[in-house]
Amino acid sequence: MQEEAVSVSELTYAIKGLLEEGIGDVVVVGELSNYKHHSSGHRYFTLKDSSSQIPCVMWRSRTLPFQPEDGMRVVVSGKLTVYGAQGKYQIDCVSMQREGVGDLYVAFEKLKRELAERGFFDPVHKQRLPVMPKRVGIATSSTGAALRDMLTTIERRFPAMHVILRPTLVQGEGSGIDIARAIRDLDACGVDVIIVGRGGGSIEDLWAFNTREVAEAIYECSTPIISAVGHETDVTIADFVADVRAATPTAAAELVTSTTLADLMYSLDLTTDRMTSSLADHVERLSEMAAAFTDGRALRRLRERVEIRQARINDLSSRSLRSITTTIQLRRQQLESVAALCKTLHPLAPLGRGYAVVELNGKPLALQQSLQPGDIVQVRRQTETSTVIVQSTTPTNELDTP
Repeated sequence: MQEEAVSVSELTYAIKGLLEEGIGDVVVVGELSNYKHHSSGHRYFTLKDSSSQIPCVMWRSRTLPFQPEDGMRVVVSGKLTVYGAQGKYQIDCVSMQREGVGDLYVAFEKLKRELAERGFFDPVHKQRLPVMPKRVGIATSSTGAALRDMLTTIERRFPAMHVILRPTLVQGEGSGIDIARAIRDLDACGVDVIIVGRGGGSIEDLWAFNTREVAEAIYECSTPIISAVGHETDVTIADFVADVRAATPTAAAELVTSTTLADLMYSLDLTTDRMTSSLADHVERLSEMAAAFTDGRALRRLRERVEIRQARINDLSSRSLRSITTTIQLRRQQLESVAALCKTLHPLAPLGRGYAVVELNGKPLALQQSLQPGDIVQVRRQTETSTVIVQSTTPTNELDTP
């Protein structure tokens, strides 16, 4: 039985789903071929080996630490995708490294994914930098150019800042452990902010900042941390975990001195001007008041104000008295009306108009209750109560009742 035919688009989308969801992220090594850096900024190339090749694209938003060339062996990281318009599969590359650093890059991506899953990069854990820190701790090499750049910048922008240096190994064996210890040492010193970093270099040179020890030390630190590793294009695990990433060590020094000495001097000048102006205005007002009292104008104005206030008080008193009197009279009239109404509605009030109340067994006879011959009833009038024996009863026609 022939199966139902599908369209080319349907088949392509099915293949796209299988490849992108079934394979997804990949790390591939191969030789660059047909590399083209388009005027739009996007990069198009082929990655090949001795028997196969695969098209690749790298969008202009992704940075490269080197200049790729045809024939160069590289390691790319990205996601396998399908370009449906041409029915071709390709790698959407996120990063590219020369093959010599491929193993390190694989390790970098593995640790990055693990730490991301553990929440090390979540914004909720990021701390805000203090507006004007007094003590800054720096963890870096004591002989590197990065330290000189940071100290020069801090001295120029805010010379009163207290800098605590914790010299560290930033490269080579044991450097990752030493950087982690330096972060914990500075955290215990009570500094307001910590800068951890070094100058630029290859991925091997910067590897200490891609270690688990450094990532955990930054994550556990209670003091805000700025990561300032390498140049602007260099990205390390420390950058992802830190509260703030600075493009360079100099930029980190500028971040901790966001309020400069010049800013403070300008604020001081503004405050001095405002205080001087306010004091001058106050002295002028006091002088005017003294002059007014001297020639008697102030005393006359004071007397006039007192008289106006007294007249207003008298007027308010008269209004209040009239209002209270009117309210009392109104309440008295309402009370008399209620008393008259209550008197009219009293159950025995009709006796005063000549009516009588018939009681049977000590209770008023209800309208629906009938008397029988021989019943003994009491007839209460206003002036007397009589006991009566019923001789006979005659039904009353309802039409005869008023």
